[in-house]
Parts: sequence; structure tokens; C-alpha cells
Amino acid sequence: MLSARWKRLSFDLQDCKQGHASACWGKFKIPKTLLVASQATQSSALLQLPNELLLLIFRYTRLVGDLALALTCKRLLVVSSMTAIRIPSAARHRAVPDLNCAGMLRLLRVMEPPKRPSRWALCCDCYRWRPKRQVYWKSALKKYAAESSSRLLKGYCHVVESWSRKSSPSYQCPECWCAERSRKYGHCISK
Repeated sequence: MLSARWKRLSFDLQDCKQGHASACWGKFKIPKTLLVASQATQSSALLQLPNELLLLIFRYTRLVGDLALALTCKRLLVVSSMTAIRIPSAARHRAVPDLNCAGMLRLLRVMEPPKRPSRWALCCDCYRWRPKRQVYWKSALKKYAAESSSRLLKGYCHVVESWSRKSSPSYQCPECWCAERSRKYGHCISK
């Protein structure tokens, strides 16, 4: 029985797949070092099934199910490499300007950073977990020297402060805010 959280993720991913799967989804890639099967004895009856039956099980799972099954243990990860599991790609989502995909965001929220998640926030534009520390963002402004000197990024300090707050309502990281301002108003900079 799937929890409400996983059901919602499955629903959002279905929307993502129907809306822009060809552009934003890719093959589930597994590092070769993880594909070396361990010789440990498996106690679960499921894991003692032959590969052919496990592949049939993978064929009948959908979206979240096949990924969850593949990530259960090393044996199932190896078997999943024999299938063509497709998952949403954060990098491909980033490549589509102004795409707001709830499925990708929900998937990334499930996989929050393991250590000190309160120090990180998820950006709705670049689909990345970004640091909340103000020191980090003050040094990141150097990339936008021309925009900064032209006062195009006048509200940057407020954006950083808002992003860094513990219960911040901000969903766009300061770097994406700068990129958006530069894209929209960069033509106004006098050279």
C-alpha cells in the first residue's frame, strides 16, 4: 500500500511524463561499480526469484514503483539495469526555460539532502538543492558583475536574506533570480 506522499508523487510524475517526457526524461543510469553483484545470501523470497521473473515484475510496475524497486537493494538494482527505466532528469528540466514541473520538484523533495536538510532549499527554477547560507550567495554575486554595477540586481541582498530564512517562502534561489533578471532586463544595461 503506497502512502499518500508516494501516491501524490506518482500522480505528479504521470503529469510530467505526459506533458514533456520526450524532452525532460532520460534513462535511469547506474554506475558500473554498483552493478557488481555481491555474493551475500539473500533471505527474501523475492530476491531468490530468477532474473526472468524479476524482469516481469519490473514490467508491471509504474513510474515510482520501478524506481523504488530498483533502489531497494543491490540485486534488484542489477536486475533493473536489464530494463529501460526512464526517469525525469533535473538537467533536462533545467534546459526548458520557465518550466514549472510539480513532479520533478516532488521527486527532489523525496530525496532531500541527508545531512542537515534545514541548511538547504529546493529551487523551483534550476531543480537543485541549494545552500541557504548567506555567505555562499554573497560570493556567488561575482558572476554577475556587469548587472550588479548597473543596479539591475538592486534587490539581491533582500533575495539572499529571504532565501536564507529558516521558514522562507522563497522558491527561487538567488542565482536563478539573477539569471532571470539578466535575461529579462539585461538589454537595459548601457555599455
